[in-house]
Amino acid sequence: MAKDEIPELRELRDAYDQARAALFAGIREQIGKGESLAKIGRSVDWSREYIGKIRDGKATE
Repeated sequence: MAKDEIPELRELRDAYDQARAALFAGIREQIGKGESLAKIGRSVDWSREYIGKIRDGKATE
């Protein structure tokens, strides 16, 4: 942590990054199981197009 950071915000950001990485991993797992992009998108409130970008590696954690 940089000396000029706010510790509480850094902790929240770190938790966000971990949750987002876990969500992306879960999405990729469901894609690997053959689940439809539309159903995955509905489950996480993202478009099937964005889920497709995750599948194709064009969206990053």
